[in-house]
Formats: sequence, structure tokens, C-alpha cells
Amino acid sequence: MSILWRSWITFTAIIATVLIVLAVLSSLQHNALYSELIRQRLSVVAQTTADAFQPVVNLGLPISMVRNAREVLVRTQQTDPKIIAIHAFNPTGIIVQTTHPADPDNVPDEVKLAQSLADDVQWSVESATELFSGISIHNAVGTTVANIVVVYPKDEFDAHTAAVVKNIATITFALLIIFSAAAYLLLRLRLAGAVRGLSRLDLVLSSIRREGGGGGEVPPMTEAEGANLGFLRSDFETLENNLHQATENFETASNGLGDTDDAEADPLPVRELSDEQPSVVLTSPPGTSLANLIARKLMPWAGLLIIGSALILGLFTIRTVNRSIEPEIANRTTLMGTVINQNIQRAVNAGVPLGKLVGAEQYFGNFLHEFPEVAYIGVATGRIILEAGQRQVDVYGPRRSSKDVVAYPIKSDDEQIGYIIIDVDTGYIAREFENVLLDLAVVALVAILLAFEVLVVMMSVSLTAPFNRLQHLVTLQAGGDFSNRVESRGKHAFDRIGILLSERAEALHRAFARAWEAMTPGERGDRAHSLNELQSRFGLSARRPKLMVFSYLNDIRLPLFLFAAADELPLAFFPLYARAADNPFGWLDAGVVISLPIAGYLIAILVGSPYARPLADRFGHRNLILLAAVPTIVAHVGLYLATNIIEIVIYRSIAGFGYAIVILACQDYVLDVVSKQQRTRSLGIYSGVLFAGIFCGTAMGGVLADRLGQDTVFLVSAALVLVCALFVYRLLPGRRSPRSAGVADVGETSASILAPLRSHRFSALLFGVAIPFNVLMQAFVSYLVPLHLNDLGASAADTGRVLMGFFLMIALMAPATARVTDGRFEPALVSVFGAVLAGVILLVGAAWETQLGVLIAVWGAGVGYGMGRVPQVSIAMSIAETDLAHLGSNAVLGSLRTLERIGSIIGLVSIALLSGFTGYAAAIGVVGVWVLAGAAAFVVVLILSRGPVRDRSGEQQ
Repeated sequence: MSILWRSWITFTAIIATVLIVLAVLSSLQHNALYSELIRQRLSVVAQTTADAFQPVVNLGLPISMVRNAREVLVRTQQTDPKIIAIHAFNPTGIIVQTTHPADPDNVPDEVKLAQSLADDVQWSVESATELFSGISIHNAVGTTVANIVVVYPKDEFDAHTAAVVKNIATITFALLIIFSAAAYLLLRLRLAGAVRGLSRLDLVLSSIRREGGGGGEVPPMTEAEGANLGFLRSDFETLENNLHQATENFETASNGLGDTDDAEADPLPVRELSDEQPSVVLTSPPGTSLANLIARKLMPWAGLLIIGSALILGLFTIRTVNRSIEPEIANRTTLMGTVINQNIQRAVNAGVPLGKLVGAEQYFGNFLHEFPEVAYIGVATGRIILEAGQRQVDVYGPRRSSKDVVAYPIKSDDEQIGYIIIDVDTGYIAREFENVLLDLAVVALVAILLAFEVLVVMMSVSLTAPFNRLQHLVTLQAGGDFSNRVESRGKHAFDRIGILLSERAEALHRAFARAWEAMTPGERGDRAHSLNELQSRFGLSARRPKLMVFSYLNDIRLPLFLFAAADELPLAFFPLYARAADNPFGWLDAGVVISLPIAGYLIAILVGSPYARPLADRFGHRNLILLAAVPTIVAHVGLYLATNIIEIVIYRSIAGFGYAIVILACQDYVLDVVSKQQRTRSLGIYSGVLFAGIFCGTAMGGVLADRLGQDTVFLVSAALVLVCALFVYRLLPGRRSPRSAGVADVGETSASILAPLRSHRFSALLFGVAIPFNVLMQAFVSYLVPLHLNDLGASAADTGRVLMGFFLMIALMAPATARVTDGRFEPALVSVFGAVLAGVILLVGAAWETQLGVLIAVWGAGVGYGMGRVPQVSIAMSIAETDLAHLGSNAVLGSLRTLERIGSIIGLVSIALLSGFTGYAAAIGVVGVWVLAGAAAFVVVLILSRGPVRDRSGEQQ
């Protein structure tokens, strides 16, 4: 499959994913909204009926004492002919009075159950064929003594929802076809250079083969052909020049060895290396990665297609939903007007003037609360005399006398003396879909980030990895080194030329082996000298050429992204999930119990981290990640099935251990496959991908929890980990990569983790900056924010959107801080400034107990965390090179990371215990004070230690 088709399939799959998710969210939101509108309308009918029974109940009498009970039910049912029946029943479910022709004895079981579980007087439930909306009637002491339930058919609801789903599906399919075609045309234009380059290589390969593989001259690239290759021109020109030189070297070696045709056909002469260790070629360095370059050129267009298709589908969806909801809003408005008109008409018939209706505006306000789609209710007699709500200018401004305005006449002695005006809020549907639009924005952003990672990997697998393999092999042979070969099953020109060059190398080695074996004793002088020269010049031997296995930084990007996203999916609701589980530790503070799964997770990371490097050395990166993925998947499935806090703690701890192994194995892979000079930038890319995955997981977790349920999110996490494992198996080499020079083993240091505490500056860094920042992350972000927002009425999706801002700020501020402050400000001062900013903003969030206040606190803390966290490694390295030079940098950094994790666990449990007594807002304030106090202590120690810590390492994290 060509690179064009692979790219098109990738683009189409991403666009389809976004459109399908939006279509599903819109359909679910429409169904929920339409059902809720019907139930609210029926609840007004039930309330109107209950009002007739309430005086009897207030007297302490049962509703069976109401003599005209059936007439009351029948009169109310006439307000909507579609109502199947209205039942008046007692708390045991026995029907006292009904309008149903069959006169049933009991209400259905689901109705009785819904009424018994209801926290409010209003309740509703639905069956396969009917909707039930009811209201409970309480006596003077608040005990439920009777209930009214309205039964409504679902056939109209089912027909409307089916029609909406069909329309949305049709629009989605049409947009997918349109934007998929646009993606193909766009890719055909943007990848034209790569496609022409591959075609050019096909011609080169054909030219070589026509000459029998032994010296066909590569036709030179014309200026027009070079211009058509675009930004890939220099790469292809270099490749062709090297290929020409490699061909000349092959001819020279062949002439020196004699005819290689027999050697190519001979299956035996070389010996296979029994202990062969494949050489791992370090390619695709960060900053010059061809895959990243192509992906960046395609990403703006991918984002445009994703956002454009989503916006168009959103507009069509809102129009479709509006058309579907309009009849129900008209029914609700009619019911409201009828009920209000009846009540006002009774007052007028009793002789009360319209202008003297006491409490009318409050009465209208109650209706506005029950019917949120109504913006305004007024009573007019030529002028407005009573009103509630806000007029809609577009309806009652220039077109106030329009016949389309809904008005209900009020009469006295058969003469109209006024009328009721009801104004529908034209923006109601859009506001109801606000959450869908916010979820859409999250999905689109996640899709764009995922698209970039997929494009990088797809380009690496389809184009740049084969290109790099071929380029490396051609460069070696152009330099006269035929000691290596590659294996490939692909059908691209890159792969076929690589196979041809590998066959040439094997032919030379066979010819060398045959020539050496064929020497007679009399020829060993000059002939042996000639063969030794050929062996030294062209890297020949009697063995097969060494097999090269290639590793790339891009191999680990997508698996790392998916695994990080899977781990963070529950972040927005996990404390709530733990709080809802059965708690066998009744004697333990509830806040501490909720924090136990997070603490177990952190302890597991602390325990598992030291084993990642030794296990990677023993099993290899790919095998280790696959092994760690198994218990991680089991842990997520276990969290889905968990029913009590003990199970949650156990499974979350297992997930933490798997997270530590996988994330550090990915980091070690990066360190092993890149050169020392590129290590800092490679780790920057690694951190960027990791935080992108965390960002996406946090954002999507809340959306999924709201739509699918909290427990189902853990199954999604397990599925993502499984997909991650599949990509690891497909992309990473099966054999262990050699350790890059300069990478030290964790076990190489025997120093105690407590030894660096002898340095006052190290202790100040640990207790003043590192631990407070980790407490901010674990106690504030992972624990307090979800619980506090839940108390403020936020949904899991709202919490996810707030928390994703924290990681977004880190992703933006960390590299920006390193770039802006490098060489201009002392790292210690930057870290202190970030801590002060985070601490102050936390105090603001603690004082401002609203969702907006929490949002500002979280995003501001993300800015401070991103600024303050970056310089810590530089500060620690400077201390390691001065105060703690006898311990070494590995011991100092290892101690810092270990002790700060221990401190974060203690801080998390302490803050959780405190929040149970002071509340979540006050606990947030305590975290802010902790961060500020730590920063102040750090500054004092620096001053007493005669000046700030200078960055002698020359590195930023």
C-alpha cells in the first residue's frame, strides 16, 4: 500500500472517529433532552392534579375521601388527549382512582420502585412502551400518603428519536465522504514530492536491474525532477549520489574477487554467526526527524479537516434537533398557557381585577423555573400589567403585533379583557447543547493530538523508517563498508533497493569465502595479500554480513501516548468513585479512605521504579512493556468490577506498578536509541508526548464518565492499554537495544537515599520546592479538585475540562520557561517564582468557592508548576557537582525523586485527613500556604548559603 493511500486511510479514520463521536453525543443529548421535556410537561399535569387532592390530605384524610376524584383526573387528562391514564395511588402501589378504562388494581413495579427511591416529590421513570411522570403528596409532617402518576405513550418519542438518529447518521455519512475526498486531494498535493521520489527510486531500481545488478549507471536527476520533489529533494539527491558510489564500490570489489555470479547462486560458502548480535542503528534524531517534519506539514490541514467537519455536523445537528423539539415545546407552551389561563380565569370569575392579582408574578416565575425553554410570561390589557422573565426582542420588538405570537385570552362576561403572552426562548436548545459543544471541543482537540502522533508513526513506518534504513545502508556501502545487511518484507522502492544492496553484500561475502577457500598453497602469497586488502577495504569476511536491526525514537511515541491517556482517564472522577464504594473501614476518616487508592498508586510507583532499568536490561524493552501491560489490563478490569475500597486500593496499586514499569521502560528506550548529544532534546520530546497523553486522558475521561458511566471508563482504559501493547509488539524491535553510552544503571550507586540530606541546600530543595510541588499535584489536582467541584455541582466532564487545563499549562510553560530563562535568570529564582505564583493562586481558589474560582486556581497552579518544576534538575545537578560531589549526580537525583514521592504520599494522606474537618476549600488553602512556606524556607536557606544556586550543569530538564 502506497504512502498516499495509507495517509488517506489515516486521515479518513480520524475524521470518521470525530464525526461518529459527535453524532453519538448529539443523538444521546437529543434523546435525553426530549425525554426530559416530556417528563417535565407531564409533571405539571401531575402537580395540577395533586393540588386538587392536597387540601384533603392537609385535613388528615385519605385521598379516597375525595368524592369527585375521578372527575378531577378526567378533567386534567383532557389537557392532553395523548395521555393514556392518570393514576392516584397510595404508597403501597394500590390504585385508589384512575382514568384508565381497564381500571387496574396496582401501578407497575417500576413506578412503585421509582417513587420509593425518589429524593424529591417529583419523580419519573420509563418502560419499553410508556413514560411515567409522578408527584408525591405529603401530609403535614412530610410523610408520603399518596401519589399521582401520569402515563404517556412512547411511540411518538421513539418515532422522533429514530428520525433524528437517521438524519444525523445520514449527515455524518455525507460529511465523511466529502471530507474524505477533500483529504485525498489535499494529501495528493502535499505528498506529491514523496510519491514522485518513490517513483524515481523505482526507475533507479529498474535501471540497476537491467544491468544485472552489477554496475548500471544511475540516470542523473534533472532540475525539473528535483524541483518536483519539494522539501525532500536534498534527501533523494543525497541518496542517489550515495547509491551511485555504492554501485561503483560493488563493481570494484566484484572485480577484485572475480565473478560473483556463481557466489550469488551458491547457498553455502559463508558461515552464519551463532552468537550474532544485531547492530542497532541510531537514526531519526530529534529536531531533524523526517517523520516529524512531514507530520507537522500535514497537521494544520488535518486540524482544519477535523474541526471543519465537526463544526458543519454540529450546525446541521442543532437544526435537526430544533425541528424535532419544536412540537414538544409547542405542547409545553400550550399546557402552560392553558393552566395559567384557567387559574387566572377562576380569579377573574370570582371578581378579582387583573391588576390586583396578588402573587401572580411569583406564580409566573414558578412556571419559568419548571419550563426553562420559556423566557417570558406576561398579562396584557393593551399594555403589560403583569410579567415575569425576559422578553425576546426578536419576537416582541418589531413584530409584537404579529399573529404568530402565542396569546391566551382572558374573558369577563364573555368579553375579552386581556390576554396571556408566552415567549419561548429561542436560544434554549443551543444552551442545552452547550455541554455537547464543549465535549465536541474536547474530542476535536484530543483527535488533533492523536492525529499528530498517528501521522508521525504512520510516516515513520511507511516512509521515513524505510528511507532511513536504506540511507544508512547506502551510506555504508558508498563508504566501502559491505559488512552489514538489512531484512525487509515491504514492497516499496526503499525496501526493494535495500534488499538488492543486502544481496550484493551477501554475494561479496560469498565470493570472498569462495576465493579464500579456493586458494592453493602456491597462491597464498599475493592472492592472500590481495584478499586481505579487499577484506579491510570493503568489510568482507567468511561469515554473512551482520543483520542490522533499527530502533527509532518514533517507535515509542504512540504507545507512550496511549498508555498515559489510559492511566489518566479516571482522574476527573476517581475520588468520587472511591467514595461511592463500600467502606469496611468505618473507624477510619472518610477523607483518608478516599485517598488510600491514590496513596497505594504512588507507593506502587515508588516501589516499581527502581526495577524498570534492570528488568529492561534482562528482558528487553518490548518484552518488559508487554509483560507489564498484562497486570495493568487486569487492574483496570478489576477496577471496573470492584465493589469496595479494599479492591479499589489493590487494583489501583497494581495499575501504579504497571505505570511505573511502562513509563520508565519507554524513557529508557529513548535513552538507549539516541545519541548522548541528542538526549536532552529527546527527553523533551518524550515528556511532551507523555503530557499530551495525560492531557487527552484527563479531558476524555470526564466526557466518557458522563456519557457511559464511571465504571465503564476503566474498560476503555483496559482497551487502550491493550492497543498500546499491540503497537509495542508491532513497532519495537524484539531484541534488546544496547545501552547508549553514558547511561548509568540505577543499581550502580550504593549511596543511601538519605545521604544527600546532609547538604542544607539539598534539604531546602527537597522540603521547600520538590515535595510541596508534588503535594500540589497529588493532593490538590488528583484529590481535592474532583471532590470540591463535585460539591459545587460540576459534572465529571466539567471536572475533566478543568483538570486538562493544568496539564495544558504545564505543557506550554515548561518549554517556554526553559527557553526564556536559560542564561538570563538563576534556576532557583525561577523555581521560587513558580512556587509563589502557584501558592498565591491556590489561596485565591480557596477563598473564591465557585467553579470559576477552582478553574482559575487549577490553571494558575499549572502555570506555576510548569515554571517551578523545570529548573529542579538543574538545581539538583549543581548541588551534586558542589556540595555532594562525592556522591555523584545519580545518587543525588535518585534520592530527590524517591524522597519527594514519599513526601507526596504523606502530604496526600495528611491533606485528605484535614479536608474531613475543614472542608475542601480550606484544604486547598492549606496546600497553597504549604507551597508558599516551602518557597520562603528555600529562599532563606539560599541566602544563608551565600547566594542562589548557579546552574553549572548547563542543562535544563
